[in-house]
Amino acid sequence: MSKKFSLTGITDIALGKDLKRTESEKIKKTGIRILNSVSFFLAGVCFLFLIALFLVAFSIGNTFPLIWFFLSLAIAFLIIPLLARQGFENTAKFLLITYVDIGIILLSSTFGGDALIQAFFIPAMGLAILLFDQKYVSLRNLSILLSIFSYFILDYVIFDQVYITEDKLSFVRWMVLTASFITTWIIFNTFSESKESAESKTMELFENEKALNIELNEKQEKLEEYIDQLEFTSGELEKSARAKSEFLATMSHEIRTPMNAILGMTHLLKQDNPREDQLESINILDFSGKTLLALIDDILDFSKIEAGKIEFEHIDFELKELVSTIIETFRVTATNKGVELIAEIGEEVPNALIGDPARLTQVLNNLVSNALKFTESGHVKLAVSAIQSEGNTIELEFRVSDTGIGIEEDRLDNIFESFTQANRHTKRLFGGTGLGLSISRQLTELQGGTISAESKLGEGSAFIVKIAFQKGEGSQNMDAGILEEAEESDLSGLKILLAEDNLVNQKVMIRFLERWEVDIKVVDDGLKAVEAMKDSNFDLILMDLQMPQMDGYEAASEIRKMDDPQKRNTPIIALTAAALKEVRGHVFASGMNAYITKPFNPIDLKKKIVEFAKK
Repeated sequence: MSKKFSLTGITDIALGKDLKRTESEKIKKTGIRILNSVSFFLAGVCFLFLIALFLVAFSIGNTFPLIWFFLSLAIAFLIIPLLARQGFENTAKFLLITYVDIGIILLSSTFGGDALIQAFFIPAMGLAILLFDQKYVSLRNLSILLSIFSYFILDYVIFDQVYITEDKLSFVRWMVLTASFITTWIIFNTFSESKESAESKTMELFENEKALNIELNEKQEKLEEYIDQLEFTSGELEKSARAKSEFLATMSHEIRTPMNAILGMTHLLKQDNPREDQLESINILDFSGKTLLALIDDILDFSKIEAGKIEFEHIDFELKELVSTIIETFRVTATNKGVELIAEIGEEVPNALIGDPARLTQVLNNLVSNALKFTESGHVKLAVSAIQSEGNTIELEFRVSDTGIGIEEDRLDNIFESFTQANRHTKRLFGGTGLGLSISRQLTELQGGTISAESKLGEGSAFIVKIAFQKGEGSQNMDAGILEEAEESDLSGLKILLAEDNLVNQKVMIRFLERWEVDIKVVDDGLKAVEAMKDSNFDLILMDLQMPQMDGYEAASEIRKMDDPQKRNTPIIALTAAALKEVRGHVFASGMNAYITKPFNPIDLKKKIVEFAKK
């Protein structure tokens, strides 16, 4: 048995569950929903009349015809919705109107004209309009005419109340009734058209919304695909950037290690009173080594800036000591070229500052190096002056001027671009990557400063750097005193432990320490350094970071855990070829006191030894 004709199916139809779908389906099934509601409502009314007739059957007498009448109507009204569900919608609607009209006729004839039951023909006309939409106008009009015809049958034939005579003005009454029906017809048709127009627009909106939702879902799916692709691409780019950074860091470390030996031995050869012909070769070797080191630093820094991973420190430093170090770094180069190297610091400039001394040194080194490179006679001058001071902040101007070849005026705006030099002639003649000024500009701007250039071709150039610093509270001559003391200090008898696995770097370090008459013990890994500390006391430890068995970090941590306070507190200076800022954090976290980057400056090394061996 089909579910539609089961008890459950009839219940679902009665409650209209089969019509509870999407909003668009509800609109399409408006006529069926009205048929459903009206049919079951009228069936319910018929059953109420049946109950009432059963209750008064004994007092009224013969009620069988009425019982049969209401029972028939109730069954008809229950069957009509089932007929509509079987696909005979229009037939079911027309039967509903017919049964309503028949019911009004029979009820009116039973209870008489005084009951005015025939007035329900007007709602019957409205029901016809509600049941049939514009596609079935002919059925709607036929149903309305059926209601009108039923009314006149009832009024003229059954009741026999209208006589078309002038005496009783029957004609007037007939005209009024006709006008009433026509007016009702027009009103209901107008209402139906408005309703259907609203439904049509609503349907259109629903369809548009449905189309938009489909389009939105498609675009959302595409967007999710794009996001997935972007995430994948970002991941690949991140891997590529990480691989590039690791490669550059590794290459920097591997190149710096032999460079330490080259520059260290070059420095020692200079101090061995070489012959004039030997000195020229040594100077070429020293210049080439430092140039190569500068190129490595430039490439590494350019990669960091490009990746947005460069960081700046905010520490105390002494300006005079920083300027002095820069001048001393280029003193030999300037002397060999016959160029005077001058440094001037204005009296209004405070010596103690807070900022990033390493990045400031890098910028000024680039500018001084360039000035010396392009100057064959005359001078190179580094001048520092105060521009303005406000509270605890002071803005300084660093001017590096020279009497060199100068720069064409139309090239001044381009020289700070990456891989750019003044012209092809200077590139062929002087070499270089063209990254120095670009890196200097970016380092300056990242600290909130500015850099500019002034030049006249054949007369020289001036590069002006303006950066704001906070005023420090350190001793005005602390570092300068240490530097001067380091140059004159006697380190003889000082006992130092050197942990270094590279044989060439061992020899370089031994040569320097022997010249300073230091008592030195050499081990080639961190584990041996820890054992040496257990067996003896040292004034200071020089610790390489990357060694077999146990690296420098772990060795320093083990030494800091020793029970003997003297051994536990022995100063440790890290020796590293890794020119990365991250190394600094690891160095201090493991308990070391300071670090020196390879290739090291002998003056810096001696200064660190003097500074920490005394503590």
